[in-house]
Amino acid sequence: MFDWLKNKFLTGSRYSYLIRWGKGHEKNLLIGLVLTLGFLIGLGTGLLMNSNQVSPIIIDKNIKVGLLEPENYGTGDTNSSKINASFGNFVASINGKAYYPKDCKSANVIKEENRIWFENAEEAEADGYRPAQNCPVNK
Repeated sequence: MFDWLKNKFLTGSRYSYLIRWGKGHEKNLLIGLVLTLGFLIGLGTGLLMNSNQVSPIIIDKNIKVGLLEPENYGTGDTNSSKINASFGNFVASINGKAYYPKDCKSANVIKEENRIWFENAEEAEADGYRPAQNCPVNK
């Protein structure tokens, strides 16, 4: 019952057993060695290329869509009831599909950094926005 165990460990040294096993698996060992070295070289190169400075991730959606920054952007002003009239007469969220008149209460809910402004309703509709159902739009 334990003949295979005797043959494996009791006849000869463990070193000679490993040598015999290795000769039978030379190709697999070589492939594993090459893959391991490739991984370590790639990891080392990535670590060398990476600077030690941690840079913050900044997502500014207004810059992504080519809009100007509002004056109070980034100042921590959270008073959302103030909408700057110099940006336009209609406002929409860059994450939404509806546009609102600037004096609509729902327009005040849109975060300042997500607002996109339009001069008129036709301009908003040309960009793919539809009129909001809860705020009437006078064209």
